[in-house]
Amino acid sequence: MIVIVPARGGSKGLPGKNLRPLAGRPLIVHTLQSALDCPAVERVIVSTDDDEIIRVCRSVDGVEVPFRRPAHLATDDAVASDAYLHVVDCLAVSEGVACTEICVLLPTSPLRLPSDIDAAIELYRQNGAQAVVSVTEAKPAEWLHNMAEDGRLQPVVASESLDNRQDYEPIYLPNGSIYIFDVETLRHARHYVGPRTFGYPMPAERSVDIDTEADFLAAEALLNNRLRDHEDRDLRRAV
Repeated sequence: MIVIVPARGGSKGLPGKNLRPLAGRPLIVHTLQSALDCPAVERVIVSTDDDEIIRVCRSVDGVEVPFRRPAHLATDDAVASDAYLHVVDCLAVSEGVACTEICVLLPTSPLRLPSDIDAAIELYRQNGAQAVVSVTEAKPAEWLHNMAEDGRLQPVVASESLDNRQDYEPIYLPNGSIYIFDVETLRHARHYVGPRTFGYPMPAERSVDIDTEADFLAAEALLNNRLRDHEDRDLRRAV
């Protein structure tokens, strides 16, 4: 399967985040490496409008940046699916490659493992899915509230009581890590939620989606802890 990694240059929440060093490597490189290490992935293609992102990504062996994303697909108002389909259409025109399925990995989710990508692709194919979206367990909807101008809390979901978390049925939130699409369904629906959309659950420690400084610090702490665990295991094997 072809992986598309979308990475535009602009970011208002955390400027320059796609290239910001995380545990010693640019943020986007963690996603590129996880894709390259996945057996089910045939090609890794970056979609970007930014010269420095192009330079960094092309320095990673096995990563392709064959097309520059047009400026109108790199604005805050641009629809994400249009950027994915731009890659698909460019491959069809320039290489004669007809993509019927794509996997999209956002660079702001650096904690996914290659095994997550592989398992999500397997889920997609085994179920004849139109889409697979990675998710993580969320807090009960009954705990959510709006706040009025005077500070009073108003429940989003009507409930007579607030129970312990374990008493609620699990609900899931897309974690922004892995999206797999049937291309024709995406082209017509322009959205991932449909009658044959399946969720691939991931634990919270692999589901950090970086949008703020706090997210970045949390991801770095978790990643550094993972690297230390790997080093400890390697050391024990060597003894």
